[in-house]
Amino acid sequence: MHDQASELRELVNREKNNNKMRVIAVTSGKGGVGKTNFTVNLALALAEYGQRIVILDGDLGLANVDIAFGLTARYTIEHLLSGEKTIEQILLTGPRGIGIIPGGSGVQELANLERDRLSNVIVNLGRLEKMTDLLIIDTGAGLGNIVTNFLRAADDIIMVTTPEPTALMDAYGLLKTLKKEVGEVPIHVVINRVRTEADAWATFKRLEIAVRKFLHGSIDLMGWVYDDSLMGRSVMQQEPLGISYPESPAYRCIQWIAGTVAGIYLRPPRQAGGIRGFLSKLLR
Repeated sequence: MHDQASELRELVNREKNNNKMRVIAVTSGKGGVGKTNFTVNLALALAEYGQRIVILDGDLGLANVDIAFGLTARYTIEHLLSGEKTIEQILLTGPRGIGIIPGGSGVQELANLERDRLSNVIVNLGRLEKMTDLLIIDTGAGLGNIVTNFLRAADDIIMVTTPEPTALMDAYGLLKTLKKEVGEVPIHVVINRVRTEADAWATFKRLEIAVRKFLHGSIDLMGWVYDDSLMGRSVMQQEPLGISYPESPAYRCIQWIAGTVAGIYLRPPRQAGGIRGFLSKLLR
């Protein structure tokens, strides 16, 4: 892990100035699969690799990324869209320099922004280009228009699911919609709360077979996270697992996944569009 982190940090520092900010959307077919906790800890692990991270809390109904970090949001993206505040004024700073953009009801406005208000938003969000390498969007669960818009606009999608049959059914439903709505955005699967590596692969295979047979598509397994009682304990403490229990089995898995994510973005298969590309796709 140490050697991998050192190598990736060197690559980040060497290539950081050449790459535009990339956008990754984390989603799930249903609520309760651990999507937000995964997002928060993925951000912490990516920061260990030298990545500059900002999280946009895109869950309209349960905006709680700030709570997961033990922070309280005074302003949200709604204040940015109205012109009352700048991006710097609404941005919270979490551990390891991670930025958090509180979403709230402003998320819906962002996804349906009127053209006459767009220039101010581009100017403000454009300043993220100088302060971050990765914008991670913690989307709402399910298939609402706002979620679909964010997924369509992202450079990559990470879909979190669990081995539970209901979670897999909802994950398949999401993949079916994504095939119609999203197009060529790569989709990576993370299996959360698994007991063993074999469980993770068996779960993924069930999903992969259904996608290949009925959707004529493909997905890839980005990794898995072990079922870990320390995750629940960290949630109750309002402190991310990567801070409270960095040696825990679940966080070790997320560090491994973060290494894969960092590798993807250092050697991207297609050029990133930056914040302007993201907004143009979001509002298309």
